[in-house]
Amino acid sequence: MLEFFYKKARHAKNPKKILLKLFDLFLKKDGKFLKLNIQNITFDNEKPTLKSEAQQFMFDRVVIACGAFSKKLTDKLDEKIPLDTERGYHIHFKGCEHLISRPVVFQNRGFGMTPMQQGLRVVGTVEFGGLENPASKSRIKNLINNAKYLLDGLPEHQDEWLGFRPTLPDYLPVIGPSKNYKNIFYSFGHHHLGWTLAAISGKIISNMIADKKTNLNLEPYSSKRF
Repeated sequence: MLEFFYKKARHAKNPKKILLKLFDLFLKKDGKFLKLNIQNITFDNEKPTLKSEAQQFMFDRVVIACGAFSKKLTDKLDEKIPLDTERGYHIHFKGCEHLISRPVVFQNRGFGMTPMQQGLRVVGTVEFGGLENPASKSRIKNLINNAKYLLDGLPEHQDEWLGFRPTLPDYLPVIGPSKNYKNIFYSFGHHHLGWTLAAISGKIISNMIADKKTNLNLEPYSSKRF
């Protein structure tokens, strides 16, 4: 059995806390946040208008960065982007994060464990299941059995959930303007690497909106490839 040890590997014990720090900075810089269900995008003199159930907002330019949910909007813009979800499963064993000191992936069993503030996180398996299908109990059971096989004495797991990884057939994200509307921009489809690639993707999109040049060839990431 092969073993790999990455000395400089890092992980976040609570990614949500980092997100909240960034969100607080956004608000301090006069950003505005509204939690709404955007149902459609229409255009008035080429200006996009976002429509929710009760409100609508007109902008000069709009970025669609909704992860696996982006397809619901791109379909309305007549872009047939084949976005799907790689559903990944997670469980926590509360109070067991001390049992390992770093993320560990067991390749032969197809799962990993990470010490988190919420407990020992066990993750694994991939399925293409869309946004609506219920979670697979057999996949959760598989994670529990694998974790308990490798670590004796684990208690009952605390919680369980699955996440939607936005994935495209060529495993490249969609970054850049819509092929149909020049003032609609996309940034989604980063599959397993959304956390890793978020910062650089945001910088690229902000430069595009500000009409600044980038030093990257973004053609491979254009929605035109579909």
